[in-house]
Amino acid sequence: MPADLYAALQTCFPDGGLPRWLAAAGARCGTGAAPIPVDGADRTGELADLVALALWELLQDPGDDPFTKLFTAACLRHLN
Repeated sequence: MPADLYAALQTCFPDGGLPRWLAAAGARCGTGAAPIPVDGADRTGELADLVALALWELLQDPGDDPFTKLFTAACLRHLN
């Protein structure tokens, strides 16, 4: 999983809202961090569900925040 997608999920699911396997990747201090591997069909499906929920939340905020645009693009890229 690319760092910008991880950042989007961290933003939309703060305070322990991410599954343990994803939170275990630790904090990412920038969008240039190395990708996080996603192993197995169960985790891939869970990730797709989280990304879809994050995308929905991001689309509810039509402002011009550059991070919202970056995170929305990351979610769309993952789901396509």
